[in-house]
Amino acid sequence: MNELEKLCQDLKVPLGNGQDWEYELANEYRTPQWLAKYLSAYLHNNYSTFQKHILMNLCIDICNDLFTADPNQNQPIIHQVLNILYNDYAQHWQLIDYWALPDEPLEDCFEITSEIRKLRQKYLANAHEWLALNQAQQNLLIAKQNFRQCPDFFIQLQIALNSSSQQTYALTLIHDDGLNDDQLSQLLSTLINIALEGNDEQSVIAHKILMKNKNNQYINQKIANLLLINYIDDLNYYDEIIYRRMTELLHDLNNSFLIEQFINRCKNIDDPEVAQNYPVFAKQLISQISTFSESELNQIQKRSDNVT
Repeated sequence: MNELEKLCQDLKVPLGNGQDWEYELANEYRTPQWLAKYLSAYLHNNYSTFQKHILMNLCIDICNDLFTADPNQNQPIIHQVLNILYNDYAQHWQLIDYWALPDEPLEDCFEITSEIRKLRQKYLANAHEWLALNQAQQNLLIAKQNFRQCPDFFIQLQIALNSSSQQTYALTLIHDDGLNDDQLSQLLSTLINIALEGNDEQSVIAHKILMKNKNNQYINQKIANLLLINYIDDLNYYDEIIYRRMTELLHDLNNSFLIEQFINRCKNIDDPEVAQNYPVFAKQLISQISTFSESELNQIQKRSDNVT
């Protein structure tokens, strides 16, 4: 006997086909008297979470029927159902969201939706942790505004960006709130350095900042110039982290010129580790450029085979 069958047996109501049971139960079992019986079973029996969910949904559905029959319904049993639903909000929050339809206009909702929305609003108004978090978020927004208005805002930001203990928050602020082109261009060298050589968490945020601004032609050109001068032209040895991150960055920037320069530079570095590993990242990049001849592409594929 499954849980629904046991519930029906205890309540002495028909099982039907078992599908959508709480919605399909016949009208003779959907009266205020039966509603009181279901609520009593919910409160006074050691039913499972699933069975209690079914019972509560049945209770709400019957209340909805009663409101449909009489929108001015004021039966005490309905208030009891809503009070118990409120007390057990944590167990039934998904059910409450279903009946509240928070994103829909009220005229397109259930008859009971307005009551469920009141219950939902009351719960959130008394959720102290949520209120504290909401207040903290507001305080943070005010603090950010005050920070931006201070005379040495940009100097403080630069100091934080170059401090290992403050770098993550500085990067997050730049990513979330943005900077003007002049400010951002002054930080690009540091951001590229973090993206390629920083720790994993900070590297990811710096990478996202660069990607967020890649459609800005002025900033994108600055990024390309800095990558070429500070990294690609200066590649002389193999560093697995830098090469992997460089590959990801060039792939996401989708700059054919930089990709060509990177691959050509790698082909000419006299380092066995570069020769052995660069076909791996080259494969990720060559699909984005079309200027290599077929023989050059074959050379990329075969280069590691020639390493002794």
